[in-house]
Order: sequence, then structure tokens, then C-alpha cells
Amino acid sequence: MKVSVLVVALLSLVVLAMSRKPMATRYDNFKVYKAFIKDNEQLEEFKKMHQHMEIHLLQDIGDANRSYDVIVGPAYQDIFERTLNLLDIKFDVMIEDLQALLDESAYDPDAPMDWETYHPLDKIYDWVDEQCAAHDYLECKVIGHSYEGRPIKSIRLSKREGNKAIVIEGNIHAMEWISSATVTFILNQLINSNDKEIQRLTEEYDWIVLPMMNPDGFVYTHEVERLWRKNRRPNGFTNKTGPCYGIDMNRNFDFHWNGAGWNLEDPCDHWFGGEKPNTEIEILALQDFVSSFDDGYIRAYMAFHAYGQYVLLPYGHSNTEFPPNYDQMMRIAAAFADGALDSYGSVFTYGASGLLNYVVSGAAKDWAYGVKNIPFTCTVELRDKGTFGFFLPSNQITEVGVEVTEGLKSLVVKAAEEGIFD
Repeated sequence: MKVSVLVVALLSLVVLAMSRKPMATRYDNFKVYKAFIKDNEQLEEFKKMHQHMEIHLLQDIGDANRSYDVIVGPAYQDIFERTLNLLDIKFDVMIEDLQALLDESAYDPDAPMDWETYHPLDKIYDWVDEQCAAHDYLECKVIGHSYEGRPIKSIRLSKREGNKAIVIEGNIHAMEWISSATVTFILNQLINSNDKEIQRLTEEYDWIVLPMMNPDGFVYTHEVERLWRKNRRPNGFTNKTGPCYGIDMNRNFDFHWNGAGWNLEDPCDHWFGGEKPNTEIEILALQDFVSSFDDGYIRAYMAFHAYGQYVLLPYGHSNTEFPPNYDQMMRIAAAFADGALDSYGSVFTYGASGLLNYVVSGAAKDWAYGVKNIPFTCTVELRDKGTFGFFLPSNQITEVGVEVTEGLKSLVVKAAEEGIFD
């Protein structure tokens, strides 16, 4: 009898443990460094560092003569700094205590939807549903489901037949919380603003908004691992830590897929673009949705990411090949940068992503341009230029939303002048 009671008790503990959500990873006293790589010799040595110590690279490694952000825990900070000094690599400490910074942006799950804090997926989706129920000019659909079964929602704002459309896509990379925060800010402006210019833009253009392309990864960043980038499908590979999860979905589109990028061959790394293109159901849902509209209806496609304050144009796979209407797109991107500058002085640099940022292939903007023939596509990399990087404090969300909305207003006006919507 006692044995049975003990067995039941142990089984109850096992079930309880299995039912609990995993504890979120903490980053107490973790530092974020910015390392300045001046030449190819330094670059080759820098690439090897993650093989010998536990560090977390926050960007694809591309060329020399640029900086890279790295998270390092307390146990490796001394050896990391000594190695950089030995290699004559200059560095700054961007963030002294990452957890302290993250705690400043901690969210209240009971707080109403606003743009003063970062919200979890349920809060974002509840707000979207409320807007859809309140406005008959919104057509709201679930375009597909993620690997773990979460809906991928779209909102199409259309007040007049015959309009051309602009697509806005957010949070394909899970850790970039400012992306969906900005996209929902823009959507709120399009629906609820009294600004006459915004009202005009909603009358003369259709707007298709996809605020959350990576719901599984986004939930994972809130509940388990703030630094997660990919989706959450087991990708069939393992390493010393166990099964590997996820595909970088902005490397999985079938346009020059796998032609360029950092560490593409490592399926357990943050930038793995898959064994072949178009493997992810989230990406297929997006492509099917975009393809469901008549050719020529969608005239602009804008993907929102973080960070660096860029308007990145096609192409990403090359720094020597440019689209036929590249000069036209540059003028439109310049209008965005000029509009965004006026609000808070934020400077956005614009140009081909392979030229300005780093060479990488399989991105949404390149697929939208190269496969769907949408005449203006871009990736907008939001604030900032490196002070906080991916961990932008929540008290800057509204400012980002305001400056991007102003930039967007200017962009649409210029795109119309350039004949994009003809």
C-alpha cells in the first residue's frame, strides 16, 4: 500500500513537472560587446572564436571593416576580452548587464494593448480581432498555421474598389520584438488616426498587414529564450546539446536560395536557411497568400526587422547585381528616410542590402521582387544603430512608430509620383 502511494506521488510529480512551462533563460551580468573588425585577417580569427568559447553572435558575419555584436556570459568575459586584445580587435561594451536591460521592458500580461510596452502574442491577436470586429472595411483572415499550430493572421484594409495594395510584414525573426510592435502601431494609425494624410492613404490604397509571421518563435522568446531567431520546427539535425530546432525563415525563400550568407551549412545555428528552399509552412502560407491576389495588385512589399536604421532594397544575394529599376527604388527609399528624419532625427541609410548590410540570400523582399514582380520591395531595419540593438527599450516603441509612419507617408507619395501604383 505504501509503495503504491509512493508510486502515485512520484508519477504526480512527473506529470506536474512535464506540464510546467520551461523557465525563461536569464542573462544576469551577461555583457553585449561591439567588436570592430578592420581587415580579413581579423575577420578569419573572429569567426573561429565561437568554436572555443560560449558566445552568442547577434549578426551574420559578412565582410571586414564593420562591427559585430556579441553576447558573452560572466564565465567567458575575461578570455573573450583577452582574445580580442591579443588579436588587436577594438571593442566596446554596449550593455553591461543584459538582464537588467530586459527587465526594464518587462511586460504586464494584464495591461491593455498599447505601444508603451512589448506585448505577448495573445494580447496582439486579441487586439487584431477587436479591430476586425469593429470595422467593416477590414477583411481579416488566417492565412495558415505555424508548425506548432498557431494562426498566422492577415488584415486587409480596403475602402474602395480598384485600389492598388501595399503589404507590410512583421516579426519573421522571433527576437525582433520592435518589428510587430511597429507594424501594429502602423495598423492602428491606418484604422484609428484622425490625421488627414493617413486617412487619404487609406482611401486611395489598400493595405495588407501581416503583423506576426513567426508566432511559434515569438512565443518562445517570451517564455523560454529571448534570443531565439528562427521558427520552432525540429529540423532533423542534432548537436552536443540535443535536437536542433528551427529555420531562419528569411533565408528560406526560393530566390537565389543558399547562394550567400554566414554559416549556412550549420543546421543548429541561428541563420540556417533549410536543406532546400520553401520548406517552412509559414513561408508557404505567406507565398500562397500573396499569390492569391491578381498580378499587378500588390505594388509594394515592406518587411520590418531590427536593427540598424536601414531601408534595404533588392538584391541581397549580390553586391554587384542590381534590379532594373534600382534608381527608382532609391528615390522612393530616400523619401522614406527624409520623412522619418523629421520626427526625432533618426537617420535611415538606404540602398541594396547586399551592398549596405551583408550578402545573404533567400529573403522575403527579394522573393517579392524577383518572383512576384512587385516593383517596390524593401526591408526596413528599425532602431537603433547599436546602443541597444535587438533589445530596444519599450519606452522607444511609440517614437519608432511615429517616425516610421511619417517615413511611410512620404514613401507612398513618392512611389505614386514614380508610377509604382499605375
